[in-house]
Amino acid sequence: MFRWWLFILLALILWGTRIAALEVLPLHNDEGLHLTRAVEVWNGHPFWAISDGKIINHWLIAAFYPQNEPVFIGRTATVLLSLLGLAAGYRVLLNVFGETAAILGACLWIASPYLFFYERLALSDAEAGALVVLTLWASLRLAKRTRWCDAALTGLTFALAMLFKFTAAPFALMVVIVVLMLGRAPLIRRFLHLIVVGLTVALCFMPPLVYLVLRGSDFFGIALQWIGGGESGKALGAGFGDNTARLWAQLTGFGLPIWAILLLVGLIALVFSRRVGRILVAAVGLPLFIMIYAGTEVLPRHYVVALPLALLLAGAGLSVAIDHLKNTPLHAALKWGTAALLLLSLLPFALTAYRDPGSLPIPQEERRQYITEHSGGFGLREAVESFPQTITRPEIPIIASMFPDSCKRANFYRVDAMRCPQLPGQDEIIAALEEFGAVYVLTDTAPIIGLDVTTLDARVTRVAAYPRPGETDENATVVLWLLEK
Repeated sequence: MFRWWLFILLALILWGTRIAALEVLPLHNDEGLHLTRAVEVWNGHPFWAISDGKIINHWLIAAFYPQNEPVFIGRTATVLLSLLGLAAGYRVLLNVFGETAAILGACLWIASPYLFFYERLALSDAEAGALVVLTLWASLRLAKRTRWCDAALTGLTFALAMLFKFTAAPFALMVVIVVLMLGRAPLIRRFLHLIVVGLTVALCFMPPLVYLVLRGSDFFGIALQWIGGGESGKALGAGFGDNTARLWAQLTGFGLPIWAILLLVGLIALVFSRRVGRILVAAVGLPLFIMIYAGTEVLPRHYVVALPLALLLAGAGLSVAIDHLKNTPLHAALKWGTAALLLLSLLPFALTAYRDPGSLPIPQEERRQYITEHSGGFGLREAVESFPQTITRPEIPIIASMFPDSCKRANFYRVDAMRCPQLPGQDEIIAALEEFGAVYVLTDTAPIIGLDVTTLDARVTRVAAYPRPGETDENATVVLWLLEK
């Protein structure tokens, strides 16, 4: 019973660290897309715009009615699935390696600033990563019990992971390795189990495939461009060097690298411990290698599909060394001391995320995507939230001159705050000038993205600027203008 009370405590720590100040970081572009798709579920389009390989991740968001408090609702869905993944991983470690492994694996997961960052976003990668852990739990259950219903359950969990994000696809190899190498059934029965797993996955993919056929849409063309040697036009393995460098950046670029050091030490220790440890490391490592080798451009967030499992197994590896001292006074001190060190190491990163996310110590690629460039929501959120104070003529329209997705994302902070025409919106701006005699225009990164409104035949007034982190009022990329005839 103590073990489960301990898990409940760890689950509450995961929940508490992820849910606190959840809305402080502005919406990223992809989060806005997922929220838009979740709203479309309520409009009768469950598979709206799924060619990028994210098929049902927005369903969980839709279940909580994102039309109300969309930012919080969208991100809470990710936190809930992370809790499910942690529960599955804790159970696996407890059954296979013991209590010390379960505690340290859970603490490594909770304390990883990389996972902390992505589990607080409405993105599908962390959700798929949690479901991959659930797939490992189901695969080990199948290997042990050898029942047909467990084969179907394994297929269902893996199908869910892929339906959330196609980057989970390489972990089909994990299922094969676990079932064939750890299964207790005769070999022919193990192969039959894998066939049942495959048929279950195929059955789960039938509804979206039928939907695409009926609508005449392409079959995941955007997602397939991610694979080298396929529709991308790039040679297989061409991105291996860059992808490896990105993985290293994720391990070393998120604040204190204590978690990354213990990750590597734990995995090495597990390889040199037990046969089941070596098999599980291979079951995680080989799909990760396939991602790095076959992916044309593995973005930083894609690695969150694999790292939860890697962190859990590293906890098992650390427990091997600590459990050698079992029945000695040092055992408890090392176990709880390591757990406390991990959890405390997250505090500086977490406090910065709660108070000033623009100053987070994160890799440069993440900083560009989520903080300083147009795909991040800084500037746009502040502009829309300040409209009640800055808009002195509410009778005239506000038109966004930016990517339509950016405009729609900003409108999640204030419903229908702006009109969202196609870039750059010049025709709509001129039409509004003719109709109303004046128009507000919110531009983003003009003239590269948005329109340079000073080139129009109108009297132009710079109303307000909304600098992103690192910008000033003078060079802000998000600016509100008033145009008058």
